Amino acid sequence: MTSGAGGLPAGPGLVLESATQHVEVLVCGPGGAPLAHEAEDVGHDHTRRLTPLVARALERAQVGARALAWVAADLGPGSFTGVRVGLATAEAMALAARAPLAGASSLAALAYSAGNGTQVAGHMLLVSLVPGGRRDLYAGFFHAGRRGGVALLAAPRVGPVPELLAAVAEARALLPRPAGLRFVGPGAGRERESLERFAPGSTEPPWRFAGLSALDLAAAVRAGLGPAVGLPAPGEAPRPLYVRSAQAEERVRRAVLAGQGIRIRALTESDLPAVAAIEQRIFSDPWPESFFRAELAQAMTWARVAEVEGALAGYLVAWVGAGEGHLGNLAVVPEARRRGVARALLEDLLERVRTLATEKLTLEVRVSNFAAQALYRAHGFRLAGLRRGYYRDTGEHALLMAWGGSVGALASGAAAPGASSPGEASPAEPRITSNPGDRAMNGY
Repeated sequence: MTSGAGGLPAGPGLVLESATQHVEVLVCGPGGAPLAHEAEDVGHDHTRRLTPLVARALERAQVGARALAWVAADLGPGSFTGVRVGLATAEAMALAARAPLAGASSLAALAYSAGNGTQVAGHMLLVSLVPGGRRDLYAGFFHAGRRGGVALLAAPRVGPVPELLAAVAEARALLPRPAGLRFVGPGAGRERESLERFAPGSTEPPWRFAGLSALDLAAAVRAGLGPAVGLPAPGEAPRPLYVRSAQAEERVRRAVLAGQGIRIRALTESDLPAVAAIEQRIFSDPWPESFFRAELAQAMTWARVAEVEGALAGYLVAWVGAGEGHLGNLAVVPEARRRGVARALLEDLLERVRTLATEKLTLEVRVSNFAAQALYRAHGFRLAGLRRGYYRDTGEHALLMAWGGSVGALASGAAAPGASSPGEASPAEPRITSNPGDRAMNGY
């Protein structure tokens, strides 16, 4: 079958938007034109109502379930039940049709539709808002350019309005001034009064206040633009974006971690073959063993490994002095992720930083590496600068995050003293994997 937009097959597609109580099902023709569009406010009854909506849309479009060329679902954040039911239904439909499964987050789909339409004009911070409970909202942060289009700025956040407005101010400071501000999505509709008090005119004109749209989701999926705009990388298996863990899952994870011993010790020369093997295994542009060996001889280098049940599970390399420090590499093997390894290594580094009375510690992280940003933020790091198009493989920006000192003073994006890498290039064309954002693991 020939390839269509976004690398999807050029046949009819099915799009399931079920991340909130407002559910939509869209059947697209081979060129993307809507053939049938069903919508219903289902409350919390996604399990019972989604399947009949799918059947009705396929019947109206006169497309058989096995004739679908691709299927897409909203990956969240939003209702835990809605996201899970939607993704499970999409997986079943894709399996039956032997069709590829695609997806996009609710926040990215909102931003993409607003930034590529007539709703946003000029250079501004675009904030997508989706309800996250009675008091909370999910917020996505994007930059809308003067020439149209959007770019992801930072990891999504969840919380009450006052907390999110502080995050908005932090993200807005990353952009060249003057930068406008615009809120879109059903969360903006719900909290419009508070948002207008914070920034008059920031909700005008309204965009998707009534609910998320399958039309936006279809457009984002078919764009195929990848992580630079907050969408999955081409060919990446769709995974739900929850932002916060389900309470039951978090209780189980904490119970497992409580009974697990993680040993942190110095990285020695005898570890280098194993470390180099991990580099080769998990990074597309690995640091050579010779670089690790050379850094071990430097006075400012803080190099550590983490062991779980006697096996090397991760490692960290940083440069730390009395004035400033820089985290250069934080890696965890895939089988040890979400087991507290990255957290233990980072806490060990921060203990060293406090011992030396280091004033500031910096790092760079991909804007799409949400897990790493959450880990760093939980340990006191804040947004301090933006390096545009820093990662050559995806075109993503790099966030500069800083701990301690005057975070605002780092906004120019200058690297901390001692931060080096093998064959390090200028900030305009850096070595992609010389940054912890490229190396910090998705889970801890």
